[in-house]
Amino acid sequence: MHAAPPRLTVAEAEKVALSHFGRRGRAYLLPGERDQNFRLEAEGEPPLLLKVSNLGEELAVLRMQLLALRQVAEADPELPVPRVLPSEDGPELVSLPSGGVARMLTYLPGSHLRPADLTSEGLYQMGRTSARLGRALRGFFDPAADQSILWNPRRVGDVRPLLSWVSDTRRPLVERALDRSEPRMLRALPTLRSQVIHNDLSFSNLTFESPSRISGILDFGDMCHTALVSDLAVTCESIVEIPHGFDALAVVAAGFQEVTPLEPEEVELIPDLLLARWATLIAVSAWRRVAFPDTAAYVGGWQHGPVQMLTQVEELGEDRWRRLVRNSVGGALSLAPGGAEPLSVTGLLEARRKLLGPALSPLSYSTPLQPVRGQGALLFDRDGTEYLDAYNNVPVLGHANPEVARAVAAQTAVLNTNTRYLYRPVLELAERLVATMPPGLDTVLFVNSGSEANDLAWRLARAFTGGGGAVVTRHAYHGMTSSVADFSPDEWHIPIAPPHVAMMDAPDGYRGPRRREQPGWTDGYLAQLDAAVGELASRGLAPAALLVDPAFTSEGVLHPPPGYLRALFQRWQAAGGLVVADEVQTGYGRLGSHLWGFARHGALPDLVTLGKPMGNGYPIGAVVTRAEIVEALAEKTEWFSTFGGNPVASLAGLAVLREAGRREFLDRVEELGVGLGSALRGLSERHPSVGDVRQLGLLVGVELVRRPDSRAPFPELAARLVESMRRQGVLVGRTGRDGNVIKIRPPLVISSEQVKSISSAFGRALDAESS
Repeated sequence: MHAAPPRLTVAEAEKVALSHFGRRGRAYLLPGERDQNFRLEAEGEPPLLLKVSNLGEELAVLRMQLLALRQVAEADPELPVPRVLPSEDGPELVSLPSGGVARMLTYLPGSHLRPADLTSEGLYQMGRTSARLGRALRGFFDPAADQSILWNPRRVGDVRPLLSWVSDTRRPLVERALDRSEPRMLRALPTLRSQVIHNDLSFSNLTFESPSRISGILDFGDMCHTALVSDLAVTCESIVEIPHGFDALAVVAAGFQEVTPLEPEEVELIPDLLLARWATLIAVSAWRRVAFPDTAAYVGGWQHGPVQMLTQVEELGEDRWRRLVRNSVGGALSLAPGGAEPLSVTGLLEARRKLLGPALSPLSYSTPLQPVRGQGALLFDRDGTEYLDAYNNVPVLGHANPEVARAVAAQTAVLNTNTRYLYRPVLELAERLVATMPPGLDTVLFVNSGSEANDLAWRLARAFTGGGGAVVTRHAYHGMTSSVADFSPDEWHIPIAPPHVAMMDAPDGYRGPRRREQPGWTDGYLAQLDAAVGELASRGLAPAALLVDPAFTSEGVLHPPPGYLRALFQRWQAAGGLVVADEVQTGYGRLGSHLWGFARHGALPDLVTLGKPMGNGYPIGAVVTRAEIVEALAEKTEWFSTFGGNPVASLAGLAVLREAGRREFLDRVEELGVGLGSALRGLSERHPSVGDVRQLGLLVGVELVRRPDSRAPFPELAARLVESMRRQGVLVGRTGRDGNVIKIRPPLVISSEQVKSISSAFGRALDAESS
């Protein structure tokens, strides 16, 4: 970096080409920073590139570059890298009397383009090419890769002495960029995947055949051993300058991740790598313009873009800018390979309507939410806005849980198959699930979702009992398969039960026909089960299955006294039916003190169905039951699920169960839930519309009423509060037969401060309604 570039004239370059490489032609000097590059043209021959190295370049570094080019050409022959040509005497490197070293390479055609010139396909191919080049260099090592070069991110601190060359107006901007990035980089870089990388795959070192096709990868002079993700950061250094730059960044990152998926820690460091890169570009160009005036025109163009981007960081605010970058990179896999131009929200809405059809449930909020990344209890949208997810029941261990992600990624890279083959993970998961269940529940059947689990449970119940009647509560939800939709009145547009289904009231002690202030208030609800059995009998149907969500979530989140569920189960079992405990919403510690909702109530079901949180986002479901029940189905038919219990899903399930089943995990959920319930109940003192707060663990229902004395439902207020909290960055939902119950069920890894944010946002939303 500190040595002067060579100073060969065009005539001298032509002489070197002829005398040492036997190549005759006319030389044309090309722009460059440290080396001299000449295009050599001869009539009837393809052009060649004569490269004369920097006078201070070590021969070992130059040899490393040639070895790397050879490895890339062998590992990925379709990558457009130059091929090295030998000299007349054989060696590929020729020392010149002037002190430089010459080499001859094939010349790669194409044009240099700007970021704004590229199509979405071109951006995608940039990311993909960067990753392919890194993969081709995987396993390559040479001692010279530890060369001391300012462009190595690990040497970011070496840039500071050059700041004195930066103009007074720009120096504070560059200093802040280094102050922000250097500590994080020095801490994180040693822990990331590292190898020899190109380290300068920017627009100046790429040529394009068209705006969507790369034709050449140039200049391996900045190669070094450093973090692999640095190559992506360099490729993206100019991308975010263009209009819709963060969308373009996502497309580049999607291309990279199609070849090499990024690890969460790498995504986190991308903003710092960009800041450091821009700071280095400004500082090095300022210094070299003075130190080496011959290259001033070339390096002077480096400053505009980086200054513009560092200014944007200041204008957006560092925290928001970081979120925008991380969201663009972390959410990149949602883009289709070679994807179309990024759609506006309006465009996405229209595409959703057209492609997914009118039967799909509506979006959650009046202003559509478009998350691109999640982490823990947080979601981030494409604009970098942060949301506390207090509604999504799937990521029980938090969005992008690293243990689940590692388990899924590792197994996906090795094998995924089905249970017609032998493999250990599905058996281990079954063993661990059985160990958490009451004695007798000893057999596990794996499926892909809670709906499928309940569908299978219905088949098992009918096969075992010989009956054909089912009972559900009046606003239950148990899934959307053809069979189970009959047990989900929450989704019916016409509230008429199918002939084989009888309904009963859920034990609503606040607004139901019997209130909890009445002695023995649950007896009347229990009696309805007896009436339902009689109703089925009048239709010629014997009991088969009673399906129960232990927290009656779709009924408004109801928490009856423990004795109710135990008595309910026993009555149905005495009538000859089987009880299906639907743990899709209450399982995996959602209710706090116990892993399963039915266990908190001391009740014993015949079948337990699992879904949603079981894989923390990876599709997996299960039925846990008795062997004799499965044997009854086996006498009538064979059962199989292609993807149920596959190795990848099983490892996701194991990762979730290991964490959620720990005593300290459950105790923490219990403690946080008690604090949240207490804070929400406190709001009723100044807001009479808060009629009832029902909380067990981190499943909470807040019932809103017009007046406390009438307890009349207030669904309009509930709808407004959901939208108000969303605007505050807290996501909740609505439930209950009248849609007047705010449902709160955050990931169980939520922090105590985030729990306080839920109640605070709820309070502010209520205050705004009262003002």
